Amino acid sequence: MFKFFLRKEISDRYLGNSSALLWIVVHPIISLLIYNLVFGIIFKARVPELPEDTFVAYLAIGLWPWMAFSESILNSITSVVSRKDLLGKVKIDLRQVVLAGTTANFILHGIGFLAILILLGVLGKLPVSVNLILLLVPLGLLFLLAVGLSLLFSALYVFYRDLKQIVSALLPLLFFCTPIIYAWSLIPEKIKFYFSFNPLLPIINFIHDVVFGINQLNWVAMIYILIFATVLLLISNKFFQKLAPRFDDFV
Repeated sequence: MFKFFLRKEISDRYLGNSSALLWIVVHPIISLLIYNLVFGIIFKARVPELPEDTFVAYLAIGLWPWMAFSESILNSITSVVSRKDLLGKVKIDLRQVVLAGTTANFILHGIGFLAILILLGVLGKLPVSVNLILLLVPLGLLFLLAVGLSLLFSALYVFYRDLKQIVSALLPLLFFCTPIIYAWSLIPEKIKFYFSFNPLLPIINFIHDVVFGINQLNWVAMIYILIFATVLLLISNKFFQKLAPRFDDFV
């Protein structure tokens, strides 16, 4: 069932639309150019630990995983409601629908991420080594977080339709609290404690450390995030199952 919905998600959203597949690549590139123009060129943002000409690479390496995460969350919120035609007619596990949507986003953005890594490597903007395979660790954890939140939000949205507006407003805050357009070392020590509650922080830092070798890889933080993501996934799964019998009464 999961494979069916995954193929349908990719086909309906991307392959079935001549411009959508292009947009999945063009949109992050446009965002990258805008952020680089504002922060890299106008405000001359720099990463103290890296050469000046590597800011756009630093920005790109963090932006693609963020796009996969944020778009997965936003698209998944309405995934149950959008399949209301299936409710009460056939016995189907709607968790597969949510998982398929999140997986499709990560697959397609993963292809874009791989392409940008190759492009930056060819242009000499980032070091290419076998260590890049370690990126699968933080990206896998990011996927687990996205699945957990997707299950939670898609179930809640059935009963509370303002949720999408709330999440849409909070995601930019999460973006600016994550070291994507700035270096973690630039954050004042007195407020780093508050930033540390952001679960994306160690993931993005780990990605940058793998690619640029800014700091030693923080495997302990990855273990903590794995525990947190697993607990979140288990809770969200139970919550979704508990609410699922009531979905057809509200959609």
